[in-house]
Amino acid sequence: MPTLTIAYQTDAERLLLEQAVAFFTQMRQVADTAPDGTVLAACEQLALADGRKLVRDALGTAVQQRADATDAQKKLPARGRKGGVAGGC
Repeated sequence: MPTLTIAYQTDAERLLLEQAVAFFTQMRQVADTAPDGTVLAACEQLALADGRKLVRDALGTAVQQRADATDAQKKLPARGRKGGVAGGC
């Protein structure tokens, strides 16, 4: 069986990638086990339920990481000149 190596930057990103792989595995299992004539409906049902959750979690993670980065930038001291007047003639 082939293997896959994925680089990630945060634990949240790792978790999301694991969830995506698990979702795909589950989708393949549903397709393989659904009775003839019901494969599309079974896969659509999974996509609408679990797929929507996966997308919602991905969106939440992306927004939270951006918010965390913005908060971290606000906590840094402002950079500026020491003891001088900015610009001028």
